[in-house]
This record gives sequence, C-alpha cells and structure tokens, in this order.
Amino acid sequence: MARYIEDNRYTQLFVAGSLETLLPQDSAARTIRAALDRLNFADFDARYKNDEVGRPALAPRSLVGVWILALLRGQGSAVKLAALCGQDIELRWLLGDAPVGKSLLSDFRLRHEAQITSLGSQVLVALGRAGLLPGENLGVDGTIVRAASSRHSVRTRKGLAKQLAHVESLLRERLSEDDEACGEQDQALQHHRIKLAQALEQMDQMGLSGEKDRLNTTEPSAKLMRQKNGSFAPGYNIQAVPDLDSGVLIHTQVVDAGGDGGQLAPQMEQAGAALQRAGVLAQEGGASRLAADGAYHDTRQLAQLEQQGMACYVPEDRNTNRQTPNASPEYQSDAFTYDAPTNTVQCPQGQTLAYRKNNSTNISAVYQAKASCCAACPAKEHCCPKTKEGRSISRSLYAQVLQTVQQRVASEQGHAMRRARWITCEGVMARVKGLLHWDRCRMWGLEGAKTELAWRHLTYNLMLLAGAWKPMVGRPNLA
Repeated sequence: MARYIEDNRYTQLFVAGSLETLLPQDSAARTIRAALDRLNFADFDARYKNDEVGRPALAPRSLVGVWILALLRGQGSAVKLAALCGQDIELRWLLGDAPVGKSLLSDFRLRHEAQITSLGSQVLVALGRAGLLPGENLGVDGTIVRAASSRHSVRTRKGLAKQLAHVESLLRERLSEDDEACGEQDQALQHHRIKLAQALEQMDQMGLSGEKDRLNTTEPSAKLMRQKNGSFAPGYNIQAVPDLDSGVLIHTQVVDAGGDGGQLAPQMEQAGAALQRAGVLAQEGGASRLAADGAYHDTRQLAQLEQQGMACYVPEDRNTNRQTPNASPEYQSDAFTYDAPTNTVQCPQGQTLAYRKNNSTNISAVYQAKASCCAACPAKEHCCPKTKEGRSISRSLYAQVLQTVQQRVASEQGHAMRRARWITCEGVMARVKGLLHWDRCRMWGLEGAKTELAWRHLTYNLMLLAGAWKPMVGRPNLA
C-alpha cells in the first residue's frame, strides 16, 4: 500500500526573526516605503493635536503606504483591509506591526485629499529632477468612471412626481384607518415621501423643470454618462494630461461635463501651472507640442493655444458633419470663393453672397445671397433646392489657424504625434483604471471621486519614481 507524507497542517509553528528579516527584499512594500521616504509629510502634521496630550498616532507615511499597496492589489474595502493589516506581512511591515481599525483607515483615505494632492506635487518635482519629465510633448485624454450609485437611482421629474403622489395616497389611506400607533411601514412611507419631496425640490433649485429632466436621487453630482460598453450609468468625467516622452501624469481632474469638448485649453492651462510648480519649463527648446483626439477640437481654444506658441495636433471631429444638406458636391461650401477686400463670397455661378452676421458662438461669419438671385439661378436645384431664401454659408473666422493645424496633423510628424498620443494616453488610462482597479468609485459624490483620483494620481507617479513601472513612451523624441 502506498505511503504519503503525514499531514501537519495543525502543528504549532514558532517563527524566528522579525518583520524586517522575514519581508523579502524585493517586496512591493519596501519599494513603496523607499519612495515615500523621499517625500515631506509636514502637511499632515498640522492635523494632529497630540503634541502635549493624547496618545501617539499612526504615522501618515505608514497609512499612505498601506492604501497605495491596497490600490495595487485592488482592495478597496476598509473593513477587509483592516483585517489584512493584522495578517499580511507586507501590511504589517508598513504599519510597524501597529494595530489599525477600519474607521481610521476609511477616514484617512476620505479626509486627506488636499494632503494627497500635495504629495503628488512633490512626486512631480522629484520626477522632474530625475529627468523623467521633459514637459515638451503633452497629450490630453479623458475617460468615464462609474459612480458608486446605481443606474436605477436616476429618475425623471415625471416619475418622481408620480411616485410622490402614490406614496401620499397610501399615507392618506393608512391615516383614515385610525391606527392608534404608527407602525414601521408608516415610518418607511413617511421617510420615502420626504426623500421624494427633497429630490423634486433639488430639481427646482437646479433648474430641471421639464418632465423628462433627470436627477440621480442618491448621488446628484453624478451624471448619466455613456460607458465603454455602450450602456448609460451614473459616472464622472476624468481628464488627464500625460507627458508623451515618459507617461508621467502631469495633471488630472474630475470635470463637470459629459464629454471632452471644451476641455483642451483649461487642461493645458492647469498642466502648464503644474509644470511651473515642478520647475519644468514647458517652452524650453521651442514651442511645446500638444496631441489630442478629435473630440477636443475647439476652434477658439485651438486659436488661443496656437497664439501662445503651442503647436497643436488635433484632428477635426469625425462626428461633425460639415456638408450642406440637399446640395450637390460641386455646390458645397468649399466650392465658394472668399474675396477679402470686399468681405464677400462668390458662388460657382458668379453670384455674390454678402456678409450678414457672425454665428452664435462668434467663430464663423455667415454670408447670404439675395433670394431673387437664387430663385432665378439655373443651378438652384443643385445648390439650395428647398430654401425660399438665398443660399447662405458659414466661413470660419479662424480659417488660417484651422488650416495650419490640419496641415500639421497630416504631416509625418503629425502621424507620429497622434500615434504617440494613442499609445501613451491609452496606456496611462489602462494603468490608472486596470492596474489600480478603478472600474467604479467606492466613495460617494463629486468629492469622493476627486479623492479617489488624487490617490491614483499619486500612486501612478510614485510607481514611476520608484522604478516599479517603466515609463510609458509612445514615440522617439522629435526635433
């Protein structure tokens, strides 16, 4: 009969050594602590009032290290993390084998956004000194992160009003029964009525007066946004500005917008301020370069950035239809000729379109022909068959800037920059959302989303500073 080694799982073990000797030298905890030791935690000290009285507190450096390691492991629950802190050797080593409770861990993660952002600025300075932050070639990208609330918490004004009327009718029926005592069901209905009334009042304050206007009743700051899989759920718009030569995250922000439109100039302005604080000159060696996808194409902001000396590589938005409906190809807007001295436009048939006005956004001039001229024109059926007025076209007031940007995008360097943006920005977002496990927020509200972003911004750059992650390089340097 075969014989096997005896099962000794229940044998009492006595391990010789200390946490320092038992922890492997290549442990992630050692890497994190070595990087944190290079930072100044003075901003945390002001929050502690135990100089003369009170018991000693856990060092903020240790708690930051614990949460960074938790982010890398995908552990977002303070309850589970507190239990692991009494068992896991890496977490015990980071804490110095000091006990820690779930409330302390949760409060520390939630209430130190400003201090974590300050640490992130210190890491950016250290990356600049280490030569990992050229700051000359920047990219912009955005992503949507799901909020903590459920998609079922988004309700229309009509639905809320209907449900409020139903709850009030139930309450009136129960009160008519002359119950001597208010039961638990009555209390639940009263609480539900108050919540519904508060939601409708909040919609009034936000100017949401239409029946189809929607509100997230549990997390009002989270808007209904389109997710990667095509569904809609409450979420937050995350904007990021990485360095294309290293993948360092220069600036991140949670913005109150459903898309990337209008975010180009604001993100560049704040990224430039971050580079100045880090001691990096963005304009060193020539104009800085900026790459973004078509969703960021904004005529006025592109003109502003170009005027500031930044070379932009932003293609036109493919979703924008610039074709005139019902007009033949030979009578589209690009077939009309602009005459600068007279500020008029000539159509292919030789008729003059006079200046009428600027459009509502003041980025284009509108030119229109006389209705009588178009009515008698033999090409009317091909040019403007369904209009009773004269043919009108819009001409951009920033045509030269747009032409320069498009020529730059179509150049060989433009293809390299766009490829660099795709590789670096997508890689950075993959690390932030994948390696740092951010498919959905665990904290509630806009402030919670900002805090979670600050933690991941710090962790991402800290891993680059420590050498645990390789720089995300999308292309070789371009002259």
